Amino acid sequence: MFEGAALPPNYGVSLDPGVGIRFDLVADAPIEVMNIGINVLGDGGNYGMPVPNLIGAPNGTLEVWVAPNHSVREAALFTNVNYRHNPPTMPPLPWTLLSNQVTHVSNLVWSDPDTPSTASFTPPLSLAAGSYAVVLVAVPRGGASIPGGTGATARPADRIHLLSTNLAQVPGPASFADGVLSIANAGVQTPAFASTSKDATSTPPVLPNFELTYRLGANAAAQQRYGLGCYDRKHTFYEGFLATGTAGGATIDLAPGSLALRKLGNRYFVEGGQSSYPRNGFTPGSSSWYRVNHPATPTHVNTRAPATSVWGDWDDATSQAYPLPFAFPFPGDAGVPATAIVIGSNGAIWLGGAQPTTQRFLGDYQGWLDGPPSLAAAYFDLYPADRFTLYGGAGDIYIDSDGSNYVTISWVAVTEYPSGAATGTLNSFQLTLMPNGNAEFTYGRIRHGASDLLVGFTPGNGAGDPGSGSTPRRAPDLRSGIATGGFLSGDGASPSLLQLTSRPRVGAPLVFDTTNLDATAVLNITLVSTTSVPGIDLAMLGMRGCEANVMLPEIAAFAQFAQNRTATWPALASIPAMFAGFDLFAQSVQLCAGMPVSYNAANVLVSNGLCVRFDRN
Repeated sequence: MFEGAALPPNYGVSLDPGVGIRFDLVADAPIEVMNIGINVLGDGGNYGMPVPNLIGAPNGTLEVWVAPNHSVREAALFTNVNYRHNPPTMPPLPWTLLSNQVTHVSNLVWSDPDTPSTASFTPPLSLAAGSYAVVLVAVPRGGASIPGGTGATARPADRIHLLSTNLAQVPGPASFADGVLSIANAGVQTPAFASTSKDATSTPPVLPNFELTYRLGANAAAQQRYGLGCYDRKHTFYEGFLATGTAGGATIDLAPGSLALRKLGNRYFVEGGQSSYPRNGFTPGSSSWYRVNHPATPTHVNTRAPATSVWGDWDDATSQAYPLPFAFPFPGDAGVPATAIVIGSNGAIWLGGAQPTTQRFLGDYQGWLDGPPSLAAAYFDLYPADRFTLYGGAGDIYIDSDGSNYVTISWVAVTEYPSGAATGTLNSFQLTLMPNGNAEFTYGRIRHGASDLLVGFTPGNGAGDPGSGSTPRRAPDLRSGIATGGFLSGDGASPSLLQLTSRPRVGAPLVFDTTNLDATAVLNITLVSTTSVPGIDLAMLGMRGCEANVMLPEIAAFAQFAQNRTATWPALASIPAMFAGFDLFAQSVQLCAGMPVSYNAANVLVSNGLCVRFDRN
């Protein structure tokens, strides 16, 4: 039951020939490492062309070297010894090879694109509680680079190209901790054990891409969260419309018509709009604000060179940043409204002027969520006319404004890619921004046959995915939501989170900590039970969307004012030895005052469930 994974994000560029990952690891309890995954060029998806002779399994081995009670930043341990395998040149003591082909299976098996290539260890690698310097060495087949052949047999050398994340381009945490393991000072070395490395303090700042899957060893005290509690109120909302694959395409159930996004505090109220295409009868491209005041940003967007483009033209492209005549507030902006936008050829815009790394959708929900804040009116694979180089496509993109009250972006008679073959029809729709933060999507005709289509909003920058478990992906079904009078998007609040302040070791106190409490919470009650339940719907108690994760009656309950997050079980101010090996289950309940009725009628919220295993270590 108690397993964990340390998982940095999967982004990056090839380190040629990157062969070493180093980091400091602190284990608060004995652990057994079952799998280690690293991202390499052969499994890197969009990050480079695969190396053909590395696709398959296995394609080398992964060695795990440790130096107990040391740090990777101790320079004396990293004298460049030209570490290699043929002939072997080993690193100096105190390094110890934890994995080897005699006692462990550590073949490095190449995986599918964007999935880590993995070394599985049987039996698992055992680490006692303590601190370690760690170096992972990716060893190519044969133990050395093998030159490619010539002519028909030509191939790249057998070597392993690690991928890393450039933190200057994709910001992220430089350390990891989950209460059992902590990882810090992660970096890359070429070759392994070289005297120099790249890490989060380098220029540019760099992190390696790797993951550890582990389980706790025997006699380890642990906690594990389960269940969802109430309302993960993510700002993001969207619906994905699946491609039909037919020549005629499909019409999304929002077109023709409009979708109005009314900004209410830090969320949207979404309802059916009153506009029809073109909005207010306005002819796209007929305004003069951009043409007169901003000659570098013309009203006719695709008559200028794109800022970014996959192919060099206006297919899968984005515009330069267009200044807004007003500051545009949006949910999740942290009080910093957008003063510029980037317009995509594929039916979406990005707020704030930053360019996305993925100009096209093609079902890449994660890429959309990871990018800048975005409004997607009809985000799919469009192919507008390239008025810059006069090559390919059909249809135009315009941006219009009166300089104070609105900005409207129009995609006019744009075909789905390839030109006319997928749909035989042209697509026309608009996206309008207003100074109060409201937005509106207005649809004329929409057809998509070869590409999925996305409609929605995200604050981006790694926002959570509210629809990841649904097929088709929808959070919510937009047509159903507006048909019942509209719906509220999330305000960004996370469910209340129950956890212990430390692992439940014998002799330590048992202290429960509830975080992410709603601002209107008055009383927080922690319930402790001997039995868990797999999420019982609490709709019968007026708490639709909440779930019970422990069985009542409870064996203990503690109530405290919500401002006092932590609660100590008085009977377990010092956990007795007799509790070793036992499991208990807990969940907290918040009584709220003035909670919006859009959440539930009972004005009660609950946290996740928490499984607590008492033990000696």
